Amino acid sequence: MSRNVSLGIIAVAVVVVAVLSLVFASEGVRDPERSAYETIQPEPDEMFLDLDIRAAYNDEDIFFRFGWDTDTPSIHHDFLVYEGGEWVRYGGDADGSGLPLDEDRVTFLLDDGSVDGFEHYGGFMTVYSFTRAMSPEDQDPDEVEAVFGEGTDDLRKMLPDTMEDHTDWRTRRSDGELAQLQDAGYFLDLWHWRSHRANPIGYSDDQYVLDHRLSDEGDGVASTNFDSDTETPEYMFDPDLTGQYAMDWDRVLALEYTQDDHYYLSTENSVPFDPDHEWQDGDAIPRRFLSEPTGARAAIFAQGIAVDGRWEVELQRALDTGADGEDKVLKEFGRYNLAPAVHTGFTGNRWHFIGMPLSLGLGRDADIEAQRFDGDRPDWDAIEPVTATLFYPGVIAWDYLTNPDAHAGAGAIRGGASFYAAHDVEDMGFYALESEFRSEIKRQWLWTGVVWVLFIIAASLAAIRLARTDLEEAAPAEAAAGTTLDTEERA
Repeated sequence: MSRNVSLGIIAVAVVVVAVLSLVFASEGVRDPERSAYETIQPEPDEMFLDLDIRAAYNDEDIFFRFGWDTDTPSIHHDFLVYEGGEWVRYGGDADGSGLPLDEDRVTFLLDDGSVDGFEHYGGFMTVYSFTRAMSPEDQDPDEVEAVFGEGTDDLRKMLPDTMEDHTDWRTRRSDGELAQLQDAGYFLDLWHWRSHRANPIGYSDDQYVLDHRLSDEGDGVASTNFDSDTETPEYMFDPDLTGQYAMDWDRVLALEYTQDDHYYLSTENSVPFDPDHEWQDGDAIPRRFLSEPTGARAAIFAQGIAVDGRWEVELQRALDTGADGEDKVLKEFGRYNLAPAVHTGFTGNRWHFIGMPLSLGLGRDADIEAQRFDGDRPDWDAIEPVTATLFYPGVIAWDYLTNPDAHAGAGAIRGGASFYAAHDVEDMGFYALESEFRSEIKRQWLWTGVVWVLFIIAASLAAIRLARTDLEEAAPAEAAAGTTLDTEERA
């Protein structure tokens, strides 16, 4: 083999490896059926969200104010749309369809120190690889109901100690043991503000997390506006009050409705559905019907306003609601921990932004220092906000984080080390996005490794062949030189 041929082999191998490396790595990994790219489109300037947080309190109540920028505030959830003589449901399922039908939300988990580790790991402690929307394979609803009881057929947020084995939901503790944990304070308070399903009538949902995402005692704000027997809405807009029987579907999709319009259906602006009305294709009626909540579930008052490309959401609740085991009691000079989250950009389920835990102090130093005031409402302009940078959490699950065979930092977590000891927010954002495609990334690295190994082998063989060629070409010349030298010496 000639020298030129050997050099050609090496050159071709370099080109092939470079091309294959680009094929495997340049476009990333994308799975349209479950891809984060298809739902939140996390370009580098959209992987993070700045959330401004203020807090204040008086003798009776605690107030929070949350603010974040959004070019397209969402005030809709799901609809019933008249099409060809039938009422068809759209939205509310975070299916990645691109329809602007998932309401904006701001939520936070709140703890008083009773849940060990929450101050370090926040909401990650409540999410597992088997949680709803985390795994491509859904759990068997009948099996879930057999473990959790009638009426619970899916797996949502849950705390580690509610299971005997922290990695297996089937080892859920008995109802009696869970009640004892709850009485001991082992639960997380969940404030859940929704722009469509509660805010229009001045409330935020009041929930908590134990072995599931549970609601406080009482009736919630939103019910389903659909009669399954007649397959029609139960209520429509009051035309005398609102000037409409229904909304216009094209206007909904064009985001033309604002908070000044009748974009929600409630006891105040509705009448029973009239099947004899001449309904037209494109008539749209909200599938959620809003009414006053009752009991402990009515504890959080809300006022959220979207203006000039920004949400400003104010929440108010009694320091002590009296709902023991469901709401955390807040006291002056107390220090607590909260972990915020925001749904924005027409997303639902786990496609949202989350923040690392922040400390909350009432009259004490903390990340968020609630300001004491006199009167009915705080002067928000006099309170400097704390800006928390939120990130997309991917599919980082607690059973993964605490598994030493899967996660290198599991030992540190078991030792109580904070996330902040190993990662900053930017690190977490990119790491979380990578977690969405962990198996695909591993597969790409495997193929890239195989290609490079083949290249090294090919290049080594070519180099050996080239060396041999050089030796073979050099041998006759050396022999000729030796003969000439002998002749000269004899002469």
